[in-house]
Order: sequence, then C-alpha cells, then structure tokens
Amino acid sequence: MVSFRLRSKSLILVGLVVACVLILNHYFVDRAGRRTFQDYVALDGREPWEPEPSAPPGTVTIYRTGRGGTICYEVFHSHELHDDLLSKNGQLVTVEYDTFSDFGRLRAYNVHSIDGIVMANGYYVLRSDFEGISGVFRVGTGIASEDYCW
Repeated sequence: MVSFRLRSKSLILVGLVVACVLILNHYFVDRAGRRTFQDYVALDGREPWEPEPSAPPGTVTIYRTGRGGTICYEVFHSHELHDDLLSKNGQLVTVEYDTFSDFGRLRAYNVHSIDGIVMANGYYVLRSDFEGISGVFRVGTGIASEDYCW
C-alpha cells in the first residue's frame, strides 16, 4: 500500500515535470517571427564601406545602419536576384527576415524576401543561390556586434 502511494506520487511529479518542459518548449524555445526593415541595395560589390568594388559581378548586398553606428549586411551571389534588383541599385527596399529565438534571444534568421522576391520560408532557403552571407561592419572604433542589428 505504501509503495503504491509513493509510486503514484512519483508518477504525478514526473508528469508535472514533463508538462512544464513541454509548455516551456512550446512557448519559449524556437519561437518563429518575422521582422521587416528598409535596407539599401548595392550591386556588384559596391558596398558603402569599400571605395572600390570588392566582389565579383552578380553580387547583391543589402545593408542598413544598426545601433551604435554598425552596418548590418547580407551578401548574395545570385544573377537572377541581381537582375531583379538592377533598377533598385542604391535605393531602399523592403526586406523581411524570418527570425528564430529562444527565451526572447535571437538565435538564427533567414532573409525571407527582398523587395517582394521570396527567398526562404522559415528555416528553408528556396534555392542555393539565395543563401546569403551575413556580417556586421563598424566604421571607426568600437564594438561591432550582430546584436546591434536587431
């Protein structure tokens, strides 16, 4: 009789712990979101921080100013994206990012779309030439952190 009570209390405790873990996981881990920014377009390696082109033709760079004077950027090597954004060179375009966070802290992101051109859906990049390289650049002294971009 005593072992049955202890066993049932243990099962209830285990059940409560599992339920708490599942609730925490559902509401706080791997939370998907979407953020929208206005970014500039630079084609063929004409980034704002380089006096001369630094990338091969067909390169698309999108960038914006983050906190603390940082420049947040993504670089793509896609001729189709380059051709689609040719008329937007040097102009602002709408860029949507799929973001993924754990307990409110950004863990990962993808560029969902640039000027209406869908490139990724959540974790899944639609084509290999839509995989970008991200970075943060700072003019002058100080810290350049990716946290300053979000």
